[in-house]
Amino acid sequence: MTLDPRRPFARLLRALVEAMLLGSLKGGLRGVYLRGEVPGGPLVLAMNHHSFYDGHLVWFLARWARRPASLLVAEENLRAFPVLALAGALEARRVREALRRLQRGEWAAVFPEGAMRYPGPLGPLRPGAAWLSARAKVPLLPVACRVVLRGFEHPEAFLWVGEPLPPEGDLEGTLGGLLARLDALLARTHPREVPEGFREALRGRRSLEERVRPLVEAVRRL
Repeated sequence: MTLDPRRPFARLLRALVEAMLLGSLKGGLRGVYLRGEVPGGPLVLAMNHHSFYDGHLVWFLARWARRPASLLVAEENLRAFPVLALAGALEARRVREALRRLQRGEWAAVFPEGAMRYPGPLGPLRPGAAWLSARAKVPLLPVACRVVLRGFEHPEAFLWVGEPLPPEGDLEGTLGGLLARLDALLARTHPREVPEGFREALRGRRSLEERVRPLVEAVRRL
């Protein structure tokens, strides 16, 4: 099944898919929090991969920055869910198309570990992100991500955007260091507080006690 994004029906489907992605984030997470600044222009986004929501969060970060983005995914995933192409997914083997999109000023996003991993230190990186960056002559953007259940009913997502790197930069060291700093910051922050330097980018589902609190306070005022 091939979906041409230029066709009216495909545009309608894209709007539906993106609404579903946003609804999934709002319904499944308490919130999405960002730290750092997203640069303008084309780039290769490189993020660690440890949760179901990581693809959603790549899409959300691009939406936040108002940049078109293509997340490179395994062919079998796109074959099983072809409508994901309407939200920016692209078969990982279609590197020429990824380069064309970068040359048009868009983003390409890669999970450079190559697979979802158990939450922990960054795993060994594959060379695809650096290769795309070098061929397209655009910077690499390291982004450390954690989706964690802390002091509320629903998990929270934290995205720490690093400084852009040149294609030959130390992506593994930079992304690994950024992820370690994020983990350390979360560990020393009270589980019901937003970590230092982060701001809420998306408000999601509130915990039961948060939803009930206004009712309790109203009763107390009677």
